[in-house]
Amino acid sequence: MHSLKAFMYVALACVVSAPMTATAEMDATCDNAPSSIGVRVHGVRSDHGYVTFVLYGDNPDEFLVKGKKLLKERFPPRTGTVEFCVAAPEPGIYAAVAYHDENGNKKFDKNWIGLPIEGFGVSNNPDYWVVPSHSDAAFKVQNGATRIDIRLRY
Repeated sequence: MHSLKAFMYVALACVVSAPMTATAEMDATCDNAPSSIGVRVHGVRSDHGYVTFVLYGDNPDEFLVKGKKLLKERFPPRTGTVEFCVAAPEPGIYAAVAYHDENGNKKFDKNWIGLPIEGFGVSNNPDYWVVPSHSDAAFKVQNGATRIDIRLRY
């Protein structure tokens, strides 16, 4: 049963995780999918590379931990705001990160001391000087569409 649920989730994610051209289109796509997340990533500074969206579950110990993500999708960037819709596995508590992989190497690049060198943001847009916590980024997904906005910082 677990593998069937995983298959259905992946199939649904493929159907609804397309870049949107307008908010009305995003609303229509997200409204037709159960437990969907309509995402707006603001502050994209160029149309190079990818905007990558990463979704984490409700376990604070797994937030931002490599290999613990529930979903990772890449979208074509557009200077300004990028909108898309993704499917959460089920209603619940989630936290999300978006980053602009400007050089298109499919990695979140950091400098030699571990600080980001590409634009990034976290759900709820908390003010932070250290790595944000799960509770700072947590949001609730119910049946139907949930909307979140993420502002990138470069």
